[in-house]
Amino acid sequence: MRFSMSYWLKFIFFSFVLFLPLVGCQKKEGMAENAGSISPPPAASAPPMAPVGEAPPSPPSGESPHGSGAPVPFMQKLAEYKARLEKDPKDIEALVFMGNANYDIQRFEKAKEFYARALDVDPNNTHVRTDLASSYRSLGETDHALDELNKVLKSDPNHEVALYNAGIIYLNDKNDPEKATAAWEKLVQLKPNDPLSQELKKQIAELKQTAKKTK
Repeated sequence: MRFSMSYWLKFIFFSFVLFLPLVGCQKKEGMAENAGSISPPPAASAPPMAPVGEAPPSPPSGESPHGSGAPVPFMQKLAEYKARLEKDPKDIEALVFMGNANYDIQRFEKAKEFYARALDVDPNNTHVRTDLASSYRSLGETDHALDELNKVLKSDPNHEVALYNAGIIYLNDKNDPEKATAAWEKLVQLKPNDPLSQELKKQIAELKQTAKKTK
């Protein structure tokens, strides 16, 4: 099952496009907010892109792990998946759940470990690899993040989340608006009628206009 980009717009990872977010493929509950500033030119005021595809297995609970008052259903699921991992350390559904849960509370190092373990079991899972890339970027390891995203795009050149996140890293972290533009233009071609694509078109136009002025 897959969802449209617009469906996922309600799942906000950072704040808004002036602080362009990386997003994950898994349906993360209660996403952590982490802003990475974007260098000039200023971005269009658009909502951030959120996950475009369901990547099974994703967390089955609708509850958030944030805070000490986390609802009991989530804690029950957490205990269940921990027990499953003790029984079978290669239980990929449990590994992904634990990766998502740790990511949501900004334990990115632990999230990275669980996603990496999941990829040891299923190295072709592009959704989990994209989330691993997000963990690397949250840890400031942008080169590793790009390496993982490039692996995803080599396997699936049209992977929408990987294209979006690659653009974020190229623009925010690598100061390479040309590569960011290339990634986002391909994404817009894939989803020309999506509301977010209209906003990305504005961002792309601003980047190109700034590039002309600096030549």
